[in-house]
Amino acid sequence: MKKLFVTLFILSPLFILHACGSSYTYDIVVSDYFTYDIVKQVTGDELTIKTLQPIHMDYHTYEPSSSDLVDLKKSDVFIYISINSSPWLVSDDKVSNVLGKGTYTSFEVLLDLEVTHEEETWHDHESETDHGDEDNHDDHDHGFDFISNPFYVATIVQNLSDYLGELYPELKQIFDLNAHDYHDKLINLITPYHDIREQLAPLDVYFIGHNALNGFSKSFNLNLIALDENVSPNTEATSSQVLAFVSALKNNGVTTIYTEEAPNPSTLNYIRAQIPNIEILELHTFHKISKEDYKNDIGYYELIGRNIKHLEMES
Repeated sequence: MKKLFVTLFILSPLFILHACGSSYTYDIVVSDYFTYDIVKQVTGDELTIKTLQPIHMDYHTYEPSSSDLVDLKKSDVFIYISINSSPWLVSDDKVSNVLGKGTYTSFEVLLDLEVTHEEETWHDHESETDHGDEDNHDDHDHGFDFISNPFYVATIVQNLSDYLGELYPELKQIFDLNAHDYHDKLINLITPYHDIREQLAPLDVYFIGHNALNGFSKSFNLNLIALDENVSPNTEATSSQVLAFVSALKNNGVTTIYTEEAPNPSTLNYIRAQIPNIEILELHTFHKISKEDYKNDIGYYELIGRNIKHLEMES
């Protein structure tokens, strides 16, 4: 009996810690790092947010753990990019099956909403946002890569503040101010390069990676020539594709090429061996974040700026 008492005494703190850990409730649960980053720009520190997908994992391979599903059940709001970026959800009408009493939305849904802000200053850059939106979202790259279009993200941020403001009316003013500031900051970052590129012929961009930057390419008048035309990063370029890609680089005198985050090192090494002086720069596709960028609080805004800077280096 004494041994049983001692054992229970030792284990009881562990039981308490486990109970505390499992009882925590997040205000918002989001699907991935970039959703977290964009939502955080609107909420600031007013609400708690949990990210489901680990930063090193691509959305194609993620499956929620049992603890993730518990947190989803207890949260007020679940926000994800789109069904195509969260295939474990199966379909939009199945999302409610994994939720409790909370509500949910996606960036894809928010992109189609009308902005309802009444503040006149909110629309100071409305015409600038329209630069990337000439088709009224009729072909806004449904899937995942519409998030690579920063003009679309500017719209999403506007509508996200409205959406969250209805759920948390006591915080609406804070959300609107945060969203307004981020919207303007993003538009001011992307408009100058957009305007320059619109006056020029489409820029051929040879890209070591998957064809996952359609939205970004449309924003800046780029002709992306991808090594792998598949959108899914689960596929690997074939040897014949690599040979054809290198041949195109040589035939067209290409001196700068671009790569997705976390590229296949063997492919890079082969291309460098074939064209020793070629410059290779990153064009981020917003699928996952590196540990270094995560550690340094690099988010969507910073990566869009990095992409533009790398493109300007070739101009």
